[in-house]
Amino acid sequence: MTPEERDRLAAEAARLMDNEAFQWALASIRSDALEGLVSTPATDTDTIRDRQTKVKVADEFLDLIEAAIRDGQPRKAAGIV
Repeated sequence: MTPEERDRLAAEAARLMDNEAFQWALASIRSDALEGLVSTPATDTDTIRDRQTKVKVADEFLDLIEAAIRDGQPRKAAGIV
């Protein structure tokens, strides 16, 4: 990836992190899955795996967005091209 591509990706990632709807949606997916884990019987392994997967995906997605911001140097706000 070129430095310009990294910078563009960083700008887009920063835009997502500043978007309240995006933050709400990701936090809701994660918290709903965690709340579901608490109430899932220990013998229901399929549901446990499903909810653990949702938490893991939400965490990894957020980690990737944060890494993109760290790795790039957004010079200006991302916009529609």
